[in-house]
Amino acid sequence: MGMLQAKPFSTALILATLLTGMATAETPAPTDLAQEEAFLDVLPKIDVPDDVPPVPGAMNEEFRNCESQWPPEYAMSQKGPEARAYRDIYGYVKVRNVIDTSDCTCAGKVAAWSDVDLIAAAIRKKTGEEQLSWQDTKVIFDASNELFPIAETMCGGSF
Repeated sequence: MGMLQAKPFSTALILATLLTGMATAETPAPTDLAQEEAFLDVLPKIDVPDDVPPVPGAMNEEFRNCESQWPPEYAMSQKGPEARAYRDIYGYVKVRNVIDTSDCTCAGKVAAWSDVDLIAAAIRKKTGEEQLSWQDTKVIFDASNELFPIAETMCGGSF
């Protein structure tokens, strides 16, 4: 508390910002459902059964433990103006790959980057945007978040 008392103006500015809600990291995405549904058309379709059983004999490997097999493009996508968009797309591609192949090892969780490039190109074409942002891939992020629990059930552990 002594540090806050030494700089009352800074403290007041921080508190005012927090109390008024001005300290938001991102603006909310538009909630136009028709636009979101049309946007999902760029994603490859995946059939998910209503009741997802675990894969018999699955050997689950967490994605973070597969770093030696990550595509070089994934490492490069961690920084830059399109980083979030590419991570959103790759999240979808890798979880879809696990569900499609029922492979819970690194081989199943580390998906080919070529699918990411295809989806990114389709989004660019559909939106007319040259540079992708998190708003462009929010629907993909949401779709992948719906698939992760399915993959984790199939694999019997964390993704």
